[in-house]
Amino acid sequence: MAGVADGLIDFPMGTPLGGYSSRCSILGSSGRVDNRTSAYTVAFTSSAGIQTRPRAQALWLSNGDQDLVLLKADVIYSFDGMVRDLERRLSYATGRDLEGRVVLTTSHTHHAPANFSDSYHFYLGGDRYNEEVYQRMTGSLEDIALSAWDGIAPAAIGFGMAEDWDPDDQVYSDRRGENDALQIWPDQVPGEKKDGRLWLLRVDYADGTPMGVFFNFGIHGTSLGGDNAMISQDAPGHVENAVAEQFDTPIVISHWQGAGGDASPRGSDEGYARLETLGVYAASAIHELWANTPVSTDVFFLETVTRSVQEGLETVRVTRNGTVDWYYPPYDEDAVPDNKIYGPDGEILSPLDEFKAQYGGAFCGYDDPLISTGTIGTSVYPYDGCMQVELISWVIAGIFQLGDFDIPLPLPSSRQALTTATQLGPVPILKADGTVVEEEVTIGFFPGEPTQMFAEQFARRAWDELGLENALVVGYAQDHEGYLLIPEDWLVGGYEPNINLWGPLQGEHIMEGTLDMIQSHLMTRRLEPHDPMDEYPDTIYEQRELPVDKPDPIASAGMVADMVPDQLYTPLPLWEDAVPIVPQARPDRTVARVQGMAQFIFLGGDPGVDIPTVTLQRWDSDRWVEVTTSAGRPITDALPDILLTHTPDPLYPYYDAQNHYWWAGWQAVGHYFDRTAVPLGWYRLKARGRTAVGTAETWPWNTVGYSVASDPFEVVPATISLSFDGTTLLASIDGPEAGYRLIDLEGSSIGPNPVRDATVTWTHGDFSENTEAVSGTSSEGVTSYTLTAPEGAIGLALVDSHGNQGVHFFDSE
Repeated sequence: MAGVADGLIDFPMGTPLGGYSSRCSILGSSGRVDNRTSAYTVAFTSSAGIQTRPRAQALWLSNGDQDLVLLKADVIYSFDGMVRDLERRLSYATGRDLEGRVVLTTSHTHHAPANFSDSYHFYLGGDRYNEEVYQRMTGSLEDIALSAWDGIAPAAIGFGMAEDWDPDDQVYSDRRGENDALQIWPDQVPGEKKDGRLWLLRVDYADGTPMGVFFNFGIHGTSLGGDNAMISQDAPGHVENAVAEQFDTPIVISHWQGAGGDASPRGSDEGYARLETLGVYAASAIHELWANTPVSTDVFFLETVTRSVQEGLETVRVTRNGTVDWYYPPYDEDAVPDNKIYGPDGEILSPLDEFKAQYGGAFCGYDDPLISTGTIGTSVYPYDGCMQVELISWVIAGIFQLGDFDIPLPLPSSRQALTTATQLGPVPILKADGTVVEEEVTIGFFPGEPTQMFAEQFARRAWDELGLENALVVGYAQDHEGYLLIPEDWLVGGYEPNINLWGPLQGEHIMEGTLDMIQSHLMTRRLEPHDPMDEYPDTIYEQRELPVDKPDPIASAGMVADMVPDQLYTPLPLWEDAVPIVPQARPDRTVARVQGMAQFIFLGGDPGVDIPTVTLQRWDSDRWVEVTTSAGRPITDALPDILLTHTPDPLYPYYDAQNHYWWAGWQAVGHYFDRTAVPLGWYRLKARGRTAVGTAETWPWNTVGYSVASDPFEVVPATISLSFDGTTLLASIDGPEAGYRLIDLEGSSIGPNPVRDATVTWTHGDFSENTEAVSGTSSEGVTSYTLTAPEGAIGLALVDSHGNQGVHFFDSE
């Protein structure tokens, strides 16, 4: 049995975006667009708009014995406190025993709200914890999971696997050069280390109708950079969007992160358009794997185990099934490290006395420590930049205004890492070599950012030690411990070792804890309790109070702005050569395909209750209807088509009375297919939102809805730019200077794009015409045609198959 669901995550506008510490006020204030303040930030800059909305997807599997609830959310990392909370909520709502059977994995976008996690050291990645943000996100995930439960039905499932599916690095590439020369396994070839594996879980209804597609590879969500202030799904979400358009009806599409810790997004073009190119490059290979993946309705075994792997200076250890014994010595303030990492044969020396960090160390691998007096007292790289967590805790307390509160040491969330493993099968599996087998699949859900060598080590150890051939990694799940590296990789230094707190052994220590529980629980046909002796306690988080910043009731919500307010924020430029959007309160009466943008400014509610949804509508005979994509999804600001920004007036302080202006922009480009062929006709933008009413003193606030529409505007054909020297006609559909949409993979969002399938009509001196089909070649966005003008011709018109047109008249001479 399976059920699936997809939905938006509820966040207030103005929440800080997670992933870049440079967004913190004392570390650079990246992403600050003006002097606005927000009720939802403490030390980070405020988000200011939406490029694509964070979503979550749910897959609920059941075989009668056990359930497994798999949730994926478009946020920076997972939080173990939320996972356990969801277990309780969903168990209560359904009457099912879901303890240890709920998985929360995340996309790792660096452009979504992040202050839902109460792990102190990750305040530096997403601002101080906010109880309202936590409750709103958890409630969204609960609702989406319950929608999957409500739709549970007989299903057919199967797995597909591919190797080297992105050989030209069009989608993602290795970003960690420090380990290129590192060789761990005899059959490994040194060099760039990109995890080229793609695996996919296909879920159909029993009658063969597609239900959901869940695919896995590793990619960072960092295309937009730290200066971006717009909420965005970034690279992973845009791959999902593109895969969704390979189907002719809406189904649930979800990317589960793999070894993304050392994988950068690639793509082409610039800015938001680059995100769309990533999806185009990835979608066909993923859809092909889906199409070839077999499914079965046969009975399968299903079991899941969840534990908190205990951590600490005297707990973290790596044995590799008895082949090594790597550990840290007990903390001794007077001990002096020998500063020797390797033995005469290159072996790692144990104990690793260089990691002299009573409560853990941060920022290891940096050439220069953040604060020189706070290091762990080791002078050899990469330990020499490690800072004592005790000092970091004082910095955190100061930055995030914790007052006289003493952060407990060791940091509560650093003492254990929640991890989960599940096994199901036998199920049909399409192997990378094209063979189909019926075998079991084991998935490890890891609490951090797996790197390529970590994922490779897990697969090898699962086979060597447990005989598990199909052992797969899902990262950014259940909890967050930073980058997950094996010891040899950590010790070569670089950026990745700087976040995890327990040094070079932490990543594989967590892996060994996961392998142990796979061996004890998943290698039998019994359903054992996860932790009957309470040997693996979870983190206990404090109860936090809801904030009391009450949203203002806004009487003007739902009114069209009659002018462009001062300091209105629009989201461009994001890159060199782009120019700002010149804002308009109302759209022009005509908007050209590709080159035109419909804009709309309206007043909305307080951002504590209002993130309006803006939808594109088209006049159809006698009514306005929602415009949908080829897959049947409505075009809203949840997709890349419509940009939405918020500007308070005055900008600050947030607790004074403010008006709240929302700007929406739609560039007249097709969603995925036929980007230069938006149907001609009349359109409008329709916004729906909420404003506060009532007397509630804490969230949830009482609200009432509003709706408001822009003036209608007519979409007309694009202009094709032409030049003709008598023998060569050069043609292009030029993206506007402030363009943000992908137009053509062979062109530019802000420059020339090829013309496809065109005809030329010659105009003669007597104004007669003749038309001929032409074919050309394209380079750098310009299509070139070799033509001979008929005698007496005075001009020509080039028209593509969608009716876009360019006209060129010859000189009178």
